[in-house]
Amino acid sequence: MDFGVMALGALAALGAAAAPAGDGGDLNLGRMTRGYTYYNWPDADGAKHDADVKACLLAISDMRSAQEGFGGVGVLDALIAGARADSASRGVMSAGIENCMVVRGWRVVQLDDTEGAGLAALPSAELAAKLAPWIGAETPHGQVVRVWHNDAALASVNHFSLHAQHTRNGQLSVLAVGSTVSATLKADKAADRAAPKPERVKLDPKWPKKALKPELLDSAPPGSALIVVNIKGMSLRQGNGFSFNRVGADANVMPSTLDHAPDVLTAFVGTLGTSSGGNFLAFAVPPGRWRINSMVDGIMALNFCLGSPAFDVGAGEVVYVGQLDLKQERLLPGQELAPVRAWMGPAKAVERLRPATFTNGSQSHCASTSIYALEFEGAPFEPGYALGSKARAQ
Repeated sequence: MDFGVMALGALAALGAAAAPAGDGGDLNLGRMTRGYTYYNWPDADGAKHDADVKACLLAISDMRSAQEGFGGVGVLDALIAGARADSASRGVMSAGIENCMVVRGWRVVQLDDTEGAGLAALPSAELAAKLAPWIGAETPHGQVVRVWHNDAALASVNHFSLHAQHTRNGQLSVLAVGSTVSATLKADKAADRAAPKPERVKLDPKWPKKALKPELLDSAPPGSALIVVNIKGMSLRQGNGFSFNRVGADANVMPSTLDHAPDVLTAFVGTLGTSSGGNFLAFAVPPGRWRINSMVDGIMALNFCLGSPAFDVGAGEVVYVGQLDLKQERLLPGQELAPVRAWMGPAKAVERLRPATFTNGSQSHCASTSIYALEFEGAPFEPGYALGSKARAQ
């Protein structure tokens, strides 16, 4: 039995329940467009379509629902092994595939339910032949309901869905590529499973495990840096904070395995601890390059593995990320230094304070309950980055 085909068949059986973004609906990045959809990019050919769908299938392989996440089972691995993958996990994967394709520059096109259901019943080769002339059409068959809009930066967009509903057989593009990418997808996943896994790293105890209060800022370990962030506007819709991760010289090696220093920090504020003026959090970290990894709400995370702002911090520096207001109409860090200086008080570290300088387009391994990209308007991009707003014009 070909479990690669089974996996793709299960993935292709995913649709979505979020209202289309193009008709005034309430976009939710944790869900996918309801009904029957396929992906379109003017002038693109079938080879590019299939390659990007495969890339997105690989990208979502370690995603999992909040429910299944507690069991530690990779959703795609579970499907390939014929194990249980609950309905919420299927919804998570469907949303992940769509978000990935949108970030890669594809348009989501929705078909009439009757026509879509008929197409979904076809063998993959016949379905691929039907979609072929539509994939690269300037004006595609059906209705374009979603394109890239830097949606993660918009307060009007829901970032999380605890129950990512799906419509069976809704993703026609995934159904269509089943016979062409199942073997290579299976091989890629087998190679990934066979690769040696990094051992659990024990961090050097000199590193504080929690955010530092102002009176402790000058006690940071020698050679370390400080990252300060102000979180504001928490809600169930946008979350309660952000996680950050350190970027190593080798994308396949976590820096902590080399220096036993922290790779991740989470600037999270509980609902009861919020302040209307914002919530300052400071962290002692190893110097290097840090990126905004995800928005978090305590249970779920919107992972910016497909592109996010990153910044550098040197030894002894105090870098202010800024005020990240989750209810701001369009997220952009406010980096006025007077408020953070006042919060830091008499600490000598205030003399080394500077605002972070961001570069968009930092990528990482995809995981969590949903994936997308985040861009800060006006910031430059990593060399070679070609997703999000850098993909071909919509």
